[in-house]
Amino acid sequence: MGRHHPTPRANVPTPRPAPPKFEMLRCGPDCNIKTTTTLHTEGGSHITPTPHVKCLGVYLSADGSFSHHITETVRKARGMAGWVMRTFASREPEVMLTLWKALVQPLLDYCSQLWSPHKKADIQRLEAVQRSFTKHIRGLHDLNYWDRLKILGIYSQQRRRERYRAIYIWKVLEKQVPDPTSLALQAHLNERTGRKCSRRTLPSKAPGRCKTLLAASLAHEGPKIFNSLHKNVRNITGCSVNTFKYGLDKILRTVPDEPPVPGYTAKCRTSNTIPDKVALLDRDARTGSSGGPPRL
Repeated sequence: MGRHHPTPRANVPTPRPAPPKFEMLRCGPDCNIKTTTTLHTEGGSHITPTPHVKCLGVYLSADGSFSHHITETVRKARGMAGWVMRTFASREPEVMLTLWKALVQPLLDYCSQLWSPHKKADIQRLEAVQRSFTKHIRGLHDLNYWDRLKILGIYSQQRRRERYRAIYIWKVLEKQVPDPTSLALQAHLNERTGRKCSRRTLPSKAPGRCKTLLAASLAHEGPKIFNSLHKNVRNITGCSVNTFKYGLDKILRTVPDEPPVPGYTAKCRTSNTIPDKVALLDRDARTGSSGGPPRL
């Protein structure tokens, strides 16, 4: 009988080492504690500090900002938008918007109530994804970004994030979701001004960087956005979230949506935040004047 020769096995890739079960994120200005202290697992293994830790899909950074998460979000969204462009030949508005809302927009929306940026550069980076995508829609190539938003009937990314924050604050006041601030978000009723949400005051003795981060947080910025809405919207209560969204969108359609975009030569009269835009509209209504839309 002949000798049996085993069939040669294909090249099996070397398995990657499993990620560590423990990650450590060091925060705070005391560098002495960071350099002189160490943490170990129950087995005695040293836990190495990392600058960023991913928790439930959101990157938390040691400096307290979400810049790394925004960078990763932009990278994923651009990659998905590029895949859509390479895979689908149609550039019709209905097809493009359907693909955008189904595949790209969820990446930009996920947990944005938490990490919504306050820096103009980060806002522009996120806005650039939608700006580039809408530029390829048939018939809109020669229009500026602001006009494309109006024709397509969609919000800018900045407006979407602020809208989500207003909705979340309403849910907190309606006891539909937990209060992330240990019951600091409370409703205050006034017959003249309507229902408003309390805002946490910034600690006076905190460092400037901490005040900046706190001012951009959901606990501080969320009530500011909610309180700037029309009284009829703030007073909506005892209903489903869809009913509140309908009233909110009805008001937001009257508020100009002009996100910051590099390259435009004109300057806006105010920032694109909902509180600033609403305040400008109220001021123009009282004075009977308007600067009109900026030229692009």
